[in-house]
Amino acid sequence: MSKQILSLFSTQNIRVATALTTLGFKFESDSAPVTRVVRNSGEESTVFWFHSAHPETGASADEVSRRMTTEAEAFAEANPEHPVAYMHAYAANYRELLRVVKNTPRQVVIERNGKILSISENATDADKKRFAKFL
Repeated sequence: MSKQILSLFSTQNIRVATALTTLGFKFESDSAPVTRVVRNSGEESTVFWFHSAHPETGASADEVSRRMTTEAEAFAEANPEHPVAYMHAYAANYRELLRVVKNTPRQVVIERNGKILSISENATDADKKRFAKFL
């Protein structure tokens, strides 16, 4: 009876883990795909564990990781129609849209006397007074 060598790939990068899952890479354990660690300092980390080779194509998880991170721009430029190039673009756009949302002031809705007004939560006192006359 021969022993089968288990070759694993780990990543803390959730975008890489998402790409691997989307491409059909298998977790090392379906019941425990991640390890969550809390250190005495309170610092936390999460590590995703995959089989290092794709079950059907034999593609390398490490290669996908590089294509999503350190080699992303060059890979996407050379292979614009590759699924990993699309996933990298999606992840970059998602991060940028989150940044835009987080940096955009909310609008506060004020209802008074049957009238509705919305004004930026960052409005100056002068703007608040100016808009108050419409209520």
